[in-house]
Amino acid sequence: MENIKARNKVAYNQILLLMVLYRIMVGLTYMPAVNTVPANQDVWISTLLSIGYTIIFNLPLIYLSNKFNKLNLLEFANKIMGRFIGGIIGVFYFLTFLFSSTIIVSTLVEILDASLFPATPTWFTASIIILTCAYISSRGLRNIARLGEIIIPIVIIIIFLIVGLGYKNYNINELLPVFMDSTFGEINLGAIETSLKFYDILILVMVTPNLENKKDLNRIFVKSIIYSILIFILFLIPTQLTLGIEFAKHVNFPFLTFTRILQIGEIQGFDLLYITSWIMGNTLKIAGYFYFTTVALGELINRKNQIFIIPISIIIFISVIFIKDRRSILAVPNPFNTIFSIVSIIASIVIPLIMLIVYFFRRKRLK
Repeated sequence: MENIKARNKVAYNQILLLMVLYRIMVGLTYMPAVNTVPANQDVWISTLLSIGYTIIFNLPLIYLSNKFNKLNLLEFANKIMGRFIGGIIGVFYFLTFLFSSTIIVSTLVEILDASLFPATPTWFTASIIILTCAYISSRGLRNIARLGEIIIPIVIIIIFLIVGLGYKNYNINELLPVFMDSTFGEINLGAIETSLKFYDILILVMVTPNLENKKDLNRIFVKSIIYSILIFILFLIPTQLTLGIEFAKHVNFPFLTFTRILQIGEIQGFDLLYITSWIMGNTLKIAGYFYFTTVALGELINRKNQIFIIPISIIIFISVIFIKDRRSILAVPNPFNTIFSIVSIIASIVIPLIMLIVYFFRRKRLK
């Protein structure tokens, strides 16, 4: 395991870019904020306020990762909680990464089927995605991070470009009057709900041992939250200004719909530009989750993670076919969103808080 970490040293800016991308891809995909309390013109304020709550809720995990910065999440869970309970926690986190990878792939397949390949069978689209991401993840964390340095700026530039192209369609009245239809409690509740979905913190904690400078952890944590929220608000507001508050809440893919109705002169629809950047971003995100799914399994079985890439790919492929061909991933009401929210709260808040309490009782012995 030490040799793997040595071969996969990554820089501050590389992980910062990955963390920003991983979070904004959720918004680019189905923009859950438009249906989050208060679900009106004040959603952007609630989203902005979520920065503080996200930092507070994830402090236990970041604190432990600072204390055990030579160990990843599964390793310091095992050290704090003991081999048996630590092993159970490790299995839970492995299943969390596996579940996340499956849902992200299923969502990508669903949007590609809906927008580009309506007649293409699920198994074909899923196999192309999984094979591509499996290959990228097999090259290791360092190469994923290097690829991110190329892809992520392109994705962000395209977002800025699309937002700029749509300025003629903006109706500022959609965001007015501010605070008229929302209470302070509703805005805070929405901010809390948004912050509870920040499960990508698990990736950051898994990466910590691979950082060239372990002291960069806190900077990456805070800056990734701030930057990702600001970028998300950047395309949340134009989407609401263009589609309208109510219509945005009733489409599965708000930002995709926004790009389709853009018009410059006789040119209408920039959804292909969006989908291109969206595929690149999601491919990188899936590859990262693939990688850490295999790392988690390798940690549990005490084997090199590379040998699990093919088995994990097969499991995800079968799961995607089973899920996708039976129901929509993004339909409303969607049980997967509820499951995801529960898993996210347990993985990023509940278990770390328990480990932190145990750590304070055992810290002298652990030293």
